[in-house]
Amino acid sequence: MIGREFKFHNGKKGSALAIRVSKKKGENRVERVKNDGTVIIFLSADVENINNELIKYLSELLKIDRKRFDIIAGQDGSDKLLSILDMEPEEVQNLILENIS
Repeated sequence: MIGREFKFHNGKKGSALAIRVSKKKGENRVERVKNDGTVIIFLSADVENINNELIKYLSELLKIDRKRFDIIAGQDGSDKLLSILDMEPEEVQNLILENIS
């Protein structure tokens, strides 16, 4: 890699959240957290609206603006990796655990 100039980007501070979304009738809810840290969330949205519904639900649950979320991986699948800007992992964890149904 000699001769190649690298440019690093500004990292933003925040948290990452591994999520598995399951479509279920009824109200949206956090079902459980798996041993590997994946958060299982049940959503009642149509498949076409699942990402929007997930971010809407999490913004209400965590009491933060929807603009602070970004789906990094899993746009089209049920397993997703989310970035949450300007929120410490411990705070995210506490709020998720408090809201397990």
